[in-house]
Amino acid sequence: MTVTRRSVLIASTAVPTAGAILGTPAAQAATASTGATGRHTVALRDGWRFALVNPGGITDPTGAYADAADPGHDDSAWREVAVPHDWSIEQTPTTDNGTTSGTGFLPGGLGWYRIGFTLPPACAGKRISVEFDGIYMDSYVYCNGEEAGRHPYGYTGFAFDLTDMLHTDGTTENVIAVKVQNQLPSSRWYSGSGIYREARLVVTEAVHVERWGTYVTTPDITGKRAVVRVGTSVVNESGAASEVEIRSTVVDPDGLTVARTASTVTVAVGDKTSETHELTVPRPRLWDIETPQRYTLETELRVGGKATDTYRTPFGIRTFRFDPDEGFHLNGAHTKIKGVDLHHDQGALGSAVSIDAVRRQMTIMKSMGVNAFRTSHNPPSPQVIQVCEELGIVMMVEAFDCWQTGKTRYDYGRFFDEWCERDATEMGLAARNSPAVVLWSIGNEITDSTATAGLAMADRVIAAIKAADDTRPLVIGSNKYRGGVPAKGSAADLMLAKLDGLGLNYNTAKSADALHAAYPHLFLFVSESSSQTSSRGTYQEPEHLNTGENHTPGKRATSSYDNNLAGWTLSGEYEHKRDRDRKWLAGQFLWSGIDYIGEPTPYKVFPVKASFFGAVDTAGFPKDMYHLFRSQWTDEPMVHLLPMTWNHDKGDTVEVWAYANVDTVELFLNGTSLGTRTFDTKKTPCRPPCSTATRRPAGPTRSPSPRRPCCPRSTAPARRTGSAWTGGGPGPSTRWRSPSPWTAPMPCPRRSRSRCGTAAGSCR
Repeated sequence: MTVTRRSVLIASTAVPTAGAILGTPAAQAATASTGATGRHTVALRDGWRFALVNPGGITDPTGAYADAADPGHDDSAWREVAVPHDWSIEQTPTTDNGTTSGTGFLPGGLGWYRIGFTLPPACAGKRISVEFDGIYMDSYVYCNGEEAGRHPYGYTGFAFDLTDMLHTDGTTENVIAVKVQNQLPSSRWYSGSGIYREARLVVTEAVHVERWGTYVTTPDITGKRAVVRVGTSVVNESGAASEVEIRSTVVDPDGLTVARTASTVTVAVGDKTSETHELTVPRPRLWDIETPQRYTLETELRVGGKATDTYRTPFGIRTFRFDPDEGFHLNGAHTKIKGVDLHHDQGALGSAVSIDAVRRQMTIMKSMGVNAFRTSHNPPSPQVIQVCEELGIVMMVEAFDCWQTGKTRYDYGRFFDEWCERDATEMGLAARNSPAVVLWSIGNEITDSTATAGLAMADRVIAAIKAADDTRPLVIGSNKYRGGVPAKGSAADLMLAKLDGLGLNYNTAKSADALHAAYPHLFLFVSESSSQTSSRGTYQEPEHLNTGENHTPGKRATSSYDNNLAGWTLSGEYEHKRDRDRKWLAGQFLWSGIDYIGEPTPYKVFPVKASFFGAVDTAGFPKDMYHLFRSQWTDEPMVHLLPMTWNHDKGDTVEVWAYANVDTVELFLNGTSLGTRTFDTKKTPCRPPCSTATRRPAGPTRSPSPRRPCCPRSTAPARRTGSAWTGGGPGPSTRWRSPSPWTAPMPCPRRSRSRCGTAAGSCR
């Protein structure tokens, strides 16, 4: 699929508003729990009341909300909102209230949510809990005036049992109230504020499957059959020990039953018991990037011949491995990770999750050739996992952006010591059945990770994740190893002994090679690549690196020639070359796939509130970088010329680049051919013979520039890529090329350029 403005606009019209299909929670609760046995889930979307108490802090300056958790509190003047809801995106950007450029100058503060509903007498004796997929952040949940619990981390889900707090007489209203405290700055990027992910009531019998109580693995797969191992955790909250029959059924992608088994266990009062089943699926249909086939495990519990719970778990059958010398393999095939890093906001929609908006973003990424996604830098919503499963995108799921040592004043560092195991466990349990998930990351650029105290912190996080799932490698995304190989016995060295792989953030090829040689047990990949900045339709001469404000005064834009580089960044072209020439390098995750709110490098000034790092802008429109990556990551023939604007005066020199994956590219100017170049996968010239090249055309006050020396040819196994030359023609002179991978010698990092004008070209 190729993304165009029209396709984006058409896709955007298909996104419904949150809660448009659902009725009121009270009506749903009454309907869902009418005495039928089994599990019932009631989405809590519409009907919430919301009050933004204080956008500048987490105190109530008026005292008017002191009893907001009480059922009798008058919330008639509060706004009615649908959940998921992000109150920050509704605010006006400001430099007050603790906001920063990193978070998009949008306030957080203190907010309250309330929702009321009734439950019929048939709910008496059942277990009723409330589940939230995520609240940002530091939330307190109350039921009928009683505190049900607290959850600080904004990116993990949680549940509280409300059974003993609820009224089930059919007439007395129940009130759930949620206090949310987002004291800024609490993040390095835009987080949003509030109940920004889905919420629900879950009604079960006393004997039921525990939350996240199924664990599906596929330890043995051949073309003829696959072994599906199922662990089921059963909870007995009745008043007597129970003989529980556990039935497991596997349903294929077409809805046909392909395997089933059953067994009986005894579960003591107030206890839980786990049982393991092994089922054989004939002729398995594998989950893969191109054919993401999914099966469903149906779990049924029966007590005394009566069904007490049914629980469905989507899963996939696939194999994968990461090898320090051979890279990444999926279902036995060597596969380069062509990944992107994304924050969780949806541009103008803010952080309130919408599966349609998520699907739109990931479909655009897939059209760029993306096959992998790193959840930066936090556990994702269930909707993100679902969409990646549907589209065939493998995932690196990440736990934290900091451990004990925070990066902002009010971030997760305040809660790490008390909560890190619980949050790491929740991350693992929530995502462990997904075939898309292939990596667990214990954190990103963690300050503590190269300190002695950080070794014990890492042990805690690793142990929690492994207890939830031990079938996937453990990695960290790090910028701590750019300076070279750490000293043996140092904390940085000992940290790597705990991990299976290392994600490199902006390492040069030289440092990656040194780490590969020094740590043969580690597989390596690029967890953040490029990080160049660009604005759609803005161009500064390619000779200018680190253009930024110095070259676009007052415009607040950055060049789209793959040449606007911050101090830590590497060009997109450089990243492709380094990745392409090393089979052992598992691949890369581009920072970033899509622009996001916050971190507006290089303009950390009000009112600039969105990043420039994306290959696609916040509206979903591709930039030139999208086409650079598409030329290297897709096989469908394509050519893209830049600049995309054409507002030049006669006599101007315009450098025209071509991103292409075809054999031959011919450039025309006003109907006149400026030449054709044919190339193959082995040799990619830096520029054509110098006899026809001039730097600039002669003008009334300008003499022709001297010809430049020829660039050497480079030979390497590469994709079909373009060449470059300068040629004359009627009207403006054009200089065009494809800055596509060529290998030897390796290009310079960051600001280096070759003499022939190739961004991040060879050092000489």
